[in-house]
Amino acid sequence: MTAAKRTRFFAIGIPAALILAWVFAKGLYLIGTLGNPLSIYGAAAFFRLEPEEFSFFGLILGLTLGFLIAARMTGLGRGETLDRMAIPGAFLIAVLRFLTLYWGELGLGEFGTLGITVSDGTFGAFWPLGIRDNWGEWWLAVSTLEALTAIGCGIYGITRREKFIAWDGWLFERMSIILCSAQLFLELLHSASTVTYFVHTEQAYCAVYILIRVILACREKARVRKGFGAWKRVIFAVLWIAMNGILQFIIDKPYDFLAPLPTAVGDWLSDHLAPVGYGLILLSCIGTGVNALKAGTEARTERNRKETK
Repeated sequence: MTAAKRTRFFAIGIPAALILAWVFAKGLYLIGTLGNPLSIYGAAAFFRLEPEEFSFFGLILGLTLGFLIAARMTGLGRGETLDRMAIPGAFLIAVLRFLTLYWGELGLGEFGTLGITVSDGTFGAFWPLGIRDNWGEWWLAVSTLEALTAIGCGIYGITRREKFIAWDGWLFERMSIILCSAQLFLELLHSASTVTYFVHTEQAYCAVYILIRVILACREKARVRKGFGAWKRVIFAVLWIAMNGILQFIIDKPYDFLAPLPTAVGDWLSDHLAPVGYGLILLSCIGTGVNALKAGTEARTERNRKETK
């Protein structure tokens, strides 16, 4: 990229990214709340600066689309642009996630959600993994876990860049799937989160993104291979995501599901609902991510096989 093209890229991309980041961050937040803030604040809801009234997924989506618009206007390839954004984007996410630690409850969660009790001198009772409030209670610093996840993903991108750079957009695809899969679990730990019924909307956006990625990969694979083998990853993705949602519903409405069970089984599950339930949810998130990564790998393998014939 020449210096002139680089200058034009950022001159277009930065304002476009900032504008779209606001639009999508606010828009997805309002969609996630079923538009309730609009009934309270009217159009002013779109311009309120309360940190909890923005969608983080929408923020990143807007930033990405803004720079993709700049890439199109400057003649850069979409896949190449996404790959160039992937590693610095992961570290930007790490910084933004960590900053939420200082925005009230936005970056915090309750240790009790996981069935853990934390007090002075126990594991977790230290910064930055835990934050103590004015009453001496320890809160789980979920934002720290999210920041560490993004840093780990950035390091993964650095170490694997040469392998994945052969296919435009593959590095971005893999890193974004990893981050969204991790967020399927981490989002549940937030004490301040946009929830409609029992659905965490930020988690739902991540699930939809992963599912779209799997569908696109399977569509690519179906051009070479026909039948169930081409689309099985979509079925697996739906099953893993459904498992996640069902488990959340059980945790949210435990007695509806525990009552029909034998007394001994129901009592044991009731006493261990948090660790067992969240352990299975974590398993479903890992399964969702691994399945999506395999879908992408299989699609590119089939495409490479077709091109070499």
